[in-house]
Formats: sequence, structure tokens, C-alpha cells
Amino acid sequence: MAKDILVTEVLSENMTKSGAELIRRLDKSKSEVKTALWLYFPEEKNWKLIIASPLVGKSGPKAFYKRIIDSNNDANKDEYVVSINDIGVANIDHPIIQLMKFAIGTGANDISDIRFSRNTINGTFIEDSLIYRSST
Repeated sequence: MAKDILVTEVLSENMTKSGAELIRRLDKSKSEVKTALWLYFPEEKNWKLIIASPLVGKSGPKAFYKRIIDSNNDANKDEYVVSINDIGVANIDHPIIQLMKFAIGTGANDISDIRFSRNTINGTFIEDSLIYRSST
């Protein structure tokens, strides 16, 4: 069984690699990931991996979390995975997803490594984020 990574106040290399691998596994399962990013929440002093897909709107968040759990279960036993407790899912029309898409766009199938820190988009301050994908 794969090992959960420890999500802390500092975005670690294990976190970024594990997030990218999860997106790859979700892509293989046709999960229609349109946006995926690590987002820092300064109030809680921690990071959350945010994944947006139209399937969240169609089938509901519970069904999409099941896809994530299944994808984590498909990971190699020596691979680190992001715990379901450190992941948030959203429909593609969620305001933060729309803001990020407005600020930074990537290819629909890209897994990028774009750091976006201490910026304001349409009046919303983003303390820190790492964007894998931001597409329509």
C-alpha cells in the first residue's frame, strides 16, 4: 500500500511529486481534471490540493472523492500519495477555479509546475499556490 505524505506549512518536493502523480492517475481514469493546484490557506497554515472537474458537478463530490481514493489505491506501494484529507474537489465553475483560470492558463493535458505567490486577482489575494493545470 502507498504511504500518505505529511502535508505541512511548507510545500515539499514529496507533496508536489505526489500531487502530479495523482493527476496522472486521474487522467488515465478519464476523470476530466480541468484544474489542479496546491493552494495555501494562511488561516490554517496548511496546503490543500484542489482538483476541479466537471464530473464533480455531474456526479457530485462524493463520487469524485471515490475516484481519488481508487487512484491512490492504484499507486505503487513505495510511492507517496496525498491523503484524501488534504484534497478538496470543486466543480469547474467554483470562484477560485475561475480566478486561477483567468490569471494563468495551461494546456488541457499539461502537468505544469507554476508557482503563483502573493498576487491579487480581481480583488482576491492568493497567498501561495502551485498550479499543475488550469484549463477550460
